[in-house]
Amino acid sequence: MESRILSSNSNSSHRSEGEGERERFCYCGLPSPRRTSWTRMNAGRRFYGCARYREGSKCKYFKWIDAKFSDQAIEVILDLLDGRCQPPSTFVDDLDDVDSKQVEASSANYLKNEVSKQAEVSSVNYLLKNEDSRMRNERKCYQMFIIVLFCYIAYLMIKCKALEDKKKFLQLP
Repeated sequence: MESRILSSNSNSSHRSEGEGERERFCYCGLPSPRRTSWTRMNAGRRFYGCARYREGSKCKYFKWIDAKFSDQAIEVILDLLDGRCQPPSTFVDDLDDVDSKQVEASSANYLKNEVSKQAEVSSVNYLLKNEDSRMRNERKCYQMFIIVLFCYIAYLMIKCKALEDKKKFLQLP
């Protein structure tokens, strides 16, 4: 029976994402681990909290996952915690260490993803600047072409007008 209780405790404090759950982020922008409360008021209740709460972070991100348990359920959980079935403190400390290591790994992966996204944005930005420069040069070429075409048309009109005047001058009345 003791092994069953320990395994159920380890399952309830396991923080991997279940089916249908999405990763949450605290106000610091870091992944927020899923934890289990072991206080007397909320024993066994799961929550999301800031990954850096032990470092004295001012983030204060906190969100309950479970609804508040009934008084009877809290009594049972507290009896189990206070009785001979209480998990050894090293076991709980080990879970906290695993949580910390998972948060560190998750934070490192998050930062790597952000750096790769930044590099991708920089390369796209570089390509867009080159495309913008190329399009500006094309626009200048088209503007010059239109100006030259306008001047040629004006020249032809003047030439035609001069020929017409010359024809009228040569005509006999």
